[in-house]
Amino acid sequence: MAGWPRNWARPGTRGCTLSRIAAVSFWAATVGALVAVAAAAMAAASPPATVTQGPVPVVTPSPPSVRSPLIGAYYSEWFPANAAQGTLRQHLVPRQGADPAKVDSADPRVAEEAIGQAAASGIGFFALDWWPSRPKQNEAVDAFVRARNLSDIKFCFLYETWDLGFDAGHESTPVTAPLEARFDHDLLALAEKYFANPSYLRIGGRPVVVLYLTRTLTGDVTGMMTGARRLLKAHGYDPFIIGDEVLWRVTAVDTPGGTPALTTAPQVSRIDLFDAVTAYSLYSGGPADPLSPQADFENYPGATTIVPDEVGLYRRYRAATMGRVPVVPDVTPGLNTRGVRLSVDEHAQPRQWLAGAPPGSTLSQYLEQIATPVLDPSLPMVFVTSWNEWNEDTAIQPVGGMATSKDDSPTGSDYTQGYTYGGEGRVDLDVIRNYADVAWGRITGPGGRPVPHREVVETAHGRPVDASRTDAAGWYVMPRTGRCPATLAMETTGDAHRFTCSGTEARRVDLHI
Repeated sequence: MAGWPRNWARPGTRGCTLSRIAAVSFWAATVGALVAVAAAAMAAASPPATVTQGPVPVVTPSPPSVRSPLIGAYYSEWFPANAAQGTLRQHLVPRQGADPAKVDSADPRVAEEAIGQAAASGIGFFALDWWPSRPKQNEAVDAFVRARNLSDIKFCFLYETWDLGFDAGHESTPVTAPLEARFDHDLLALAEKYFANPSYLRIGGRPVVVLYLTRTLTGDVTGMMTGARRLLKAHGYDPFIIGDEVLWRVTAVDTPGGTPALTTAPQVSRIDLFDAVTAYSLYSGGPADPLSPQADFENYPGATTIVPDEVGLYRRYRAATMGRVPVVPDVTPGLNTRGVRLSVDEHAQPRQWLAGAPPGSTLSQYLEQIATPVLDPSLPMVFVTSWNEWNEDTAIQPVGGMATSKDDSPTGSDYTQGYTYGGEGRVDLDVIRNYADVAWGRITGPGGRPVPHREVVETAHGRPVDASRTDAAGWYVMPRTGRCPATLAMETTGDAHRFTCSGTEARRVDLHI
């Protein structure tokens, strides 16, 4: 999402990765010196970020042999206020894409459309953005939960932890008594208002909260987290908390002498405070950073070593706790921040895996080559960055337009960097559905009317394998539960259809009753 500190330069947008931090941290001479010192200081104590060279062959791994992972996407409720930040799509020639100025996050119909599109494509939940300093923006959450089709999806919160007191100059969020008090207040308020909602996401019966930028927390983080858990437990809540910890470089939790240090080492004492950890994004294509594999973000992804680098990073974080804390991978369809902060000159990460590849191929390969190999059996789950973050062009939300590499800059390519954008339609949603689901379709009744909330059963050799239900518009998706090809059947009361499943594509199977 575009924002500070996802965009350090302009409050109101989300800078999801190292590049946002780099926009301040590496352009400031004093912090540049800090990084140089930190890099040297950590060289002996911490393994360096994995940086290798050469193209990576496309590998198609076997489909998962267990139920496909739960997939969730980050969802922003800051429109139209955030429209002024700018987007890549507004600079394309012809100008196109979603117009944030025409979207009102306070309108439940906006949520209803997103829920319908996501649920019919295999997305199981949205992580809604929640900011401590933006009460007006947070009111849009209430519009989301008023969506008439809310029961078709789950939701949880992405809490903007850094918003409690981020120090951009030292890339840290120091834990203080006021910070702890506000954190406790906010989590309890969220719990009391939303946790009882039937659509609130739960893991093992525990309501889920994702904390953004925990990798910058310094000081008594243990006291902060144990205190919040103790308070919530006293009120009958036991949240499943996922920390944003995984990145090429993080802020060391301990600050000897009071000066935070940057390190490539996973901060185990901080990670152990969470029920799972993830990365909002691993993108690092901004100003020079000796602790990140920046070459991975300066070309088509398939022409870099991004696969072994990111897979290796996720595995290193899992190994750091010997598997005690599950690691949840994050995928993205691409990223281009040049429409929101061109002066920072962050490299675009194209939506095509290789030159000439179709749109959606970057997301597809991220899922197959990076997410699948690192799925944790104890928590098979994948985050997608993002549903509708158009400032940084990570959105998978369906969008119209036409394919072009031209923009309205003097060179005609300052924003696109020569990559093609526009006209993707719902290609990214199709990628997710083909990855996560074995079949999808619609149940209709007399006169072709859609049949909502009807059970659909998957059978193999006459035996039930799995079950799903249609959404408010009569659509269903059936998650993958085994290997293909195989002969399966989709059944509902009054109709059944046999088909041969594919390991690479969800089959459309409509039913009529």
